[in-house]
Amino acid sequence: MKVPSKRLCFLLLSSLALTLHAQDSPQQTPDTGVALQMQVNAVLVPVVVRDAEGSAIGDLKQGDFKVLDQGKMREITGFTVEEGAGPKSTVAAAALASDTRTKPVAAQPQVTPERTLVFLFDDRHLSVGDLALVKKAAVALLDQPLPDGTRGVVLSFLGVNSGVTHNRAALQAAVEKIKFHQAFQKSPSACPDIDYYQADQILNKHNSQAYGVALDKTANCMHLPEPASAAGNIGVDTVGASPAETLAETLTKSAAMAALQEGDQDAVESINFVRDVVHTISGLPGQRTLILVSPGFLSLSPESMAAESQLLNLAAASAVTISTLDARGLYSAMIPASESGDQSLQSLVTGQNLRDRGDAMRQNEQVMAAFADGTGGTFFRNNNDLQGGLASLAAGPEYKYLLELSLSDVKQNGSYHALKVQVDRKDVKIQAREGYFAPKQQKKKK
Repeated sequence: MKVPSKRLCFLLLSSLALTLHAQDSPQQTPDTGVALQMQVNAVLVPVVVRDAEGSAIGDLKQGDFKVLDQGKMREITGFTVEEGAGPKSTVAAAALASDTRTKPVAAQPQVTPERTLVFLFDDRHLSVGDLALVKKAAVALLDQPLPDGTRGVVLSFLGVNSGVTHNRAALQAAVEKIKFHQAFQKSPSACPDIDYYQADQILNKHNSQAYGVALDKTANCMHLPEPASAAGNIGVDTVGASPAETLAETLTKSAAMAALQEGDQDAVESINFVRDVVHTISGLPGQRTLILVSPGFLSLSPESMAAESQLLNLAAASAVTISTLDARGLYSAMIPASESGDQSLQSLVTGQNLRDRGDAMRQNEQVMAAFADGTGGTFFRNNNDLQGGLASLAAGPEYKYLLELSLSDVKQNGSYHALKVQVDRKDVKIQAREGYFAPKQQKKKK
């Protein structure tokens, strides 16, 4: 990392924790900045079920659900229905009305439920252009008063913290403070310029064509003769290579290894920061919705995937919903003019650079989709109406089901388990967590 991001994260979350403690005393706010070790014997699976018109369904029972774990039926050991702040489906409303008629109760005073909206801006990864547009959208959204009982928080990965407040002017001022950080952006002047996705293709996927294009890129920026081994295998040293070819291979491999290490670290730190925000706000009363505003980022390593699973466990256990907004809006995978001069003849002929860019941009979305699907939130993407997107995410899910699966019979080997949720109802769309990592057996201390 190019800046002390862990220290920034600790200071930001410590500041937020102090704010929450001051405003919600005597509730005790958990410590922050420390890696969380969750000892669990169950996995929680949030599920949102929508009808053909896109309205959430809220009248399902435990018996309507089936869960397949690695293709095998698993018993649902716990079942909860959570009612959100959004508009209710007519079917669920009718069911509730029917219950009321059959079971008359004394009139109760209407109490506005407490709710906290956390807007988390990813200033580690947002480009200067995307940041400007999404800030404008957020400020416009906050021109409208927050609903009764709702408080807001504006945070950024790199230090902005509004504190918990109902004052929309304070929230808008915090949004305006968020700045573009060049330190976390890919430097176009690097030679060779190899990003995280390309490094993964070269070193982990052993993509010989990607390696060949990277060798050409190195030769171009270093003004070396084009390597004859451009389509070779990175794991095999070229016999009889010229000094120029050897230099190009050495520089390419070194750049790929550096990009892979930095990308892996960035993904783990980014996911862990979101997890720590969830941990910090979990002590607040009422409903808690976290809206992550980000262009997305790549999560490719086993470590980042495990961190993602731990985050989803924590969010489900803490009843925190994570919704995500792709700040890129409608984006194009076309290579900008400022970078087009770096392309080699091979990449122009094969289109490898363009494919890599498009694949990387699409894979950036996967972590955003996983956060939303795994917590019962919504992923807003491929749409330039950023203000409308923020408004829809702030409304939250209408109904969310929380299914509990016991892990007592699951081997504690840290393996990934794919999940599939089924509902005994036709023409519905199911949004649910796609998998989890089994807990690892703790080694006994000698």
